[in-house]
Amino acid sequence: LDQKYDVEYTMDLGTAMGKDGMVYTINGKTYPETAPVNVKKGDLVKVKLVNNSPKDLHPMHLHGHFFQVLSKNGKPITGSPLIKDTLNLKPGEEYVVAFKADNPGNWMFHCHDLHHASAGMVTEVKYKDYKSDYIPNSNDTTNKPE
Repeated sequence: LDQKYDVEYTMDLGTAMGKDGMVYTINGKTYPETAPVNVKKGDLVKVKLVNNSPKDLHPMHLHGHFFQVLSKNGKPITGSPLIKDTLNLKPGEEYVVAFKADNPGNWMFHCHDLHHASAGMVTEVKYKDYKSDYIPNSNDTTNKPE
């Protein structure tokens, strides 16, 4: 927990009423307005996850990386390292997790309750200076219906 980190990000998970019903927020915003976790390759990244939703569970899932759980509700995790890519936060819980930015790309970090994700609880881990070499091929007919 006392280690030096290159990037620190707090993710306050919440719920609110939107114009079309309930929305699920990160730091009071819904995707794509959520602030990304901006990293560069090699960064050590610490993320504090806080579930401020009164009754919703939020299984938070990070694509492309595994993170180590450092603490739960302010108490350091002891024993063997706890390594995960998804962590279920109950209402009122707070976890601190950390990972090494060692897989360049743009990766989703979202609630794995897909209803919550589709209603806004999504952000990204974005690598600075990353540019995808993927080029969509509009002439590709392999997956098009006939």
